[in-house]
Amino acid sequence: MKGSLGDQLKAIGVVSKNIQQFEIYSVPDEAIDFPEERLGQKRQKHEKRLVIVLQNNQDNREPILKIVTVVPLSTGAQSHRLDYLLRKNDHPFLRADSFIRIQHVQPILKKDLTTKFGTVTGENFRDDIRDRLFSLLDL
Repeated sequence: MKGSLGDQLKAIGVVSKNIQQFEIYSVPDEAIDFPEERLGQKRQKHEKRLVIVLQNNQDNREPILKIVTVVPLSTGAQSHRLDYLLRKNDHPFLRADSFIRIQHVQPILKKDLTTKFGTVTGENFRDDIRDRLFSLLDL
């Protein structure tokens, strides 16, 4: 294998980024799975898609763990009552108000987290996301 040790480790998915829960990153659009597509539902493809990291910080700091749990953002959510709205006014890096597609929580590779844009603000809002996940999973 050619390249630095860091490049070789990244190639096999070992990433030592300082990833924090509730940070917002861009990922390649193809890294996100929307199961409705398999039923024929069309969606606009993007070069990059924003996601929120949901995974706990202890696992995020572990470089040997290759995956991270995220939830995608969407400006065109189909079921608004099941998704939370992240407002552009509160998060200026968003191009538009965006829905947190809470039912689309999924693992992705840490190395797919490309650019950090910011963090979900407001502890109450974070608590709402946690509560919705507990409700969704019936925990």
